[in-house]
Amino acid sequence: MLAVKEKADLASFLATSRQEISAILRNFVSRKKQELALTNELSASAMDRLLEFALAGKMIRGSLVALGASAFEEALSQHTRRSAWLAGAAIELFHAGLLVHDDIMDRDDTRRGHSTISHQYAADTRWLGARDWRHAGEALGICVGDVAFFLGCELIAGLPADPSVTAEILELFSRELSAVGIAQMQDVLWGALAGARPLEDEIIRMYRFKTGRYTFSLPLRAGAMLAGASREVLDSLDALGECMGILFQVRDDELGLFGTEETTGKPVGSDVKEGKKTLLHARLFACAGAQEKKRLSRIFGNPKITQQDLAFVTDLAESRGVRDSIRATVESLFEKARSIIRSLPDGSPDSARVLLELLDFTMGRQA
Repeated sequence: MLAVKEKADLASFLATSRQEISAILRNFVSRKKQELALTNELSASAMDRLLEFALAGKMIRGSLVALGASAFEEALSQHTRRSAWLAGAAIELFHAGLLVHDDIMDRDDTRRGHSTISHQYAADTRWLGARDWRHAGEALGICVGDVAFFLGCELIAGLPADPSVTAEILELFSRELSAVGIAQMQDVLWGALAGARPLEDEIIRMYRFKTGRYTFSLPLRAGAMLAGASREVLDSLDALGECMGILFQVRDDELGLFGTEETTGKPVGSDVKEGKKTLLHARLFACAGAQEKKRLSRIFGNPKITQQDLAFVTDLAESRGVRDSIRATVESLFEKARSIIRSLPDGSPDSARVLLELLDFTMGRQA
């Protein structure tokens, strides 16, 4: 059952959700592997790698679809329950595709402690004798990401829900994921321009559409729509999702600099190497002196920075109170999200409890 009241806590809810979504992904991708085998011999490896990549995630987004559905329908019908799991599996495929492309754009060779899909293909094509094996690996990785998107669309198209609701869900996913792409373009452009100094409001807006709505608002709203939630509930979930998503991204930025590769699964300082215009970046430049700004300008966007360079950035962030200000921002977002959860209409106390646990997890996560 999906009912939140049957879950002892967030951990058990996520574990159950992950189990259900993983089973759907295994069955679906296995079936698609057989179908795509008629295309060429590359399909088997592509499907295997995509499935392994998708299954390695925490599946929080997919689980939130189930939470959105169960929180606002007392006794879920079989169709609603099945639709929630399928939509959850779909968003995990969308997420996998976005991450595959993100790793290529960021030139990351590792994700979740393992080689990225593009890096795997680069190694394959190098062994096969490709001249430009790095480009070949990236191109093949892009193709796998594209396949993930279309597989996600196929899952949504097959939801055992009312056709009008399915159409609304597909429209919701298309609209929100389009915004993710446009926000990602902003992120890439800012990273490419060493002298770009976006305002904090601009950075927060980018966070809202690149991460916030897609990570939290989209799955919660999709699940609630499947359960027939009221417009008031849907609007409240939108607001909650944006708040939690921005909190998630700000914490992600902090972990990217102050975390460890063992806990995050990504190289420390990757945002610095890519010249990402994060909230932390904006506040560093705002408080740095003239000589410090010159050095920061040489460090951010430089793929060959040293450990001493990273130490300079972290020490400056600590000594000038930037890290403390980031933590204060996170705390403010946390309190706002908690207030929204406690005022959610129609939500049961158990639903609110799980959402509050999710908020605590987002606040304190280390990976």
